Amino acid sequence: MAIPRPGTAPSAHILHASFLAGPEALWRAGLAGSLGGGLLDLGLSSMQLDAAARGFSFGKDGPLDMRMDGAGALTAEQIVNTWSEDELGRILREYGEERSWRGIARRIVEARCRDGPLLTTSQLASVVGHPGRPSPGRKAGARKATRAKHPATQTFQAIRIAVNGELACLEAALPGLIDALAPGARLAVITFHSLEDRAVKMAFKRAAGELDPGDEEVLPAWLASARRDQAKEQAVVRVVTRRPLVPGEAEVARNPRARSAKLRVVEKL
Repeated sequence: MAIPRPGTAPSAHILHASFLAGPEALWRAGLAGSLGGGLLDLGLSSMQLDAAARGFSFGKDGPLDMRMDGAGALTAEQIVNTWSEDELGRILREYGEERSWRGIARRIVEARCRDGPLLTTSQLASVVGHPGRPSPGRKAGARKATRAKHPATQTFQAIRIAVNGELACLEAALPGLIDALAPGARLAVITFHSLEDRAVKMAFKRAAGELDPGDEEVLPAWLASARRDQAKEQAVVRVVTRRPLVPGEAEVARNPRARSAKLRVVEKL
């Protein structure tokens, strides 16, 4: 996280912390209520994905770690080898939106009981299954043609989110970051999967005074703060992007990892 230093010369203070620490860091820097703008680029960096030792990708064999902060206590190895089948199923369902959550949770538990602890990303990926085929019904060469997706993709996402508390951290940080904005300043958030996007959308709707009681019926269990009360809050921002901005074909061609990115923006009133 980069926090600008007050003063005339361009400078920044690099803070090793999660987004959750942002509001307090801005307050300590004397920027509470006067921040000129903010950008949250969520998810993993290419450097993290490409580093086998970090354990984020089944494409590179490495230890089951998945911590964004290496000082964190909880690792993917602990979750995979010590959590119950019910607990594994819950995170696969809620954080991975995995349709086969029951079967995958069962196979993980059976594998660790039969063969011993699962220690590497390749071990976990092999337990989950083999890469599937492209979805039928798409024309060859179509813009949204579906490439074969490894069946472990959503499992790895779910475990990573659980290791780092990503959604709870994001949900808790957004209101404080909005509060830190100066009038007319904008907060932009780039998300990379539907759970992040849903959390940002709901936080922005609440801050804009647009969250209706009916919206709460479709909220996932983890999005707790959006249920704080039944009444609309007074608007403190204007939603700039009614629909999220997404990358075009040229950008995706240059950077395939941007294909799932969505950008939402609000402006402080």
